[in-house]
Amino acid sequence: MSLFLAYDGSLNGDWIANYALHMAAGAAERRIEIVHVEDANVSGAPLHGRIERIASRAERLGVAADIRILPMHDGVQGGLLDYLPPGPETLVICGARAESGRRGVLTGTISERLLRQGRFNVMSIRVLQPGLLGNPRRVLLALPDRDDAADAALPFLKPMTPIIDRLVLLSVALVSHRQFRNLTDADAARLRHEARGRIALAENAIARGTGIALDKMDNDVRVSDDWPKQVAVEAGRQKSGLVMAEVREADLARFSFAHPMEELMRIAPCDIAAFRSYVE
Repeated sequence: MSLFLAYDGSLNGDWIANYALHMAAGAAERRIEIVHVEDANVSGAPLHGRIERIASRAERLGVAADIRILPMHDGVQGGLLDYLPPGPETLVICGARAESGRRGVLTGTISERLLRQGRFNVMSIRVLQPGLLGNPRRVLLALPDRDDAADAALPFLKPMTPIIDRLVLLSVALVSHRQFRNLTDADAARLRHEARGRIALAENAIARGTGIALDKMDNDVRVSDDWPKQVAVEAGRQKSGLVMAEVREADLARFSFAHPMEELMRIAPCDIAAFRSYVE
């Protein structure tokens, strides 16, 4: 797996770099490419000073860092797409906005556009706890409601294996507001039973695909009519350092400020990563 950090030269980018370096240290190759597309926001000595500090941190972690300053082509996104090799062996770490405003956290960013591509594995991270230095130890993975729920997370979990002390798999059985108000105990029990079956499949897939031992995993099942709020509540209850959640093509086709993933990235009580794996 080839790891790339799409670096924008900002302080927020420095925080995201910590995650990228720890993931590179957990990968077999122990190598990362730091790629920056030239723009007017940061350049010259300030940019090179920041990148050199990241490269120094990489060296301390035993990671070889290659630096690439790329030209624009149809904006920053085009410069990245010209350079990044497509395929399942490419993993790109990038960032969401540090501050939430009217634009949102992920909506309209370069990261959202990279996630839309499906040309390689992409993880977009919002850092709320920079003091963790990209080393969260306790990770909550919010699983979608399908039997192969864990498969898309494997390219991202595998290089993170050395920094995960506890992985919590959360399955939220989502129902409408009306269904939730009228939910019977029997219906809730059925939904939880189905979710536990999906979690068991996910635990085994993760153990096989990453080497994370089953005794390092916990699981949690909830029935809710509000997915972002429920995931955020469970992240706080579990004292998670990082929440990971898949964003799918159907989500990105209608992505906006009001989308559940965007809302989760705004309200999560800890660092949060939206990811999408390579699409054949």
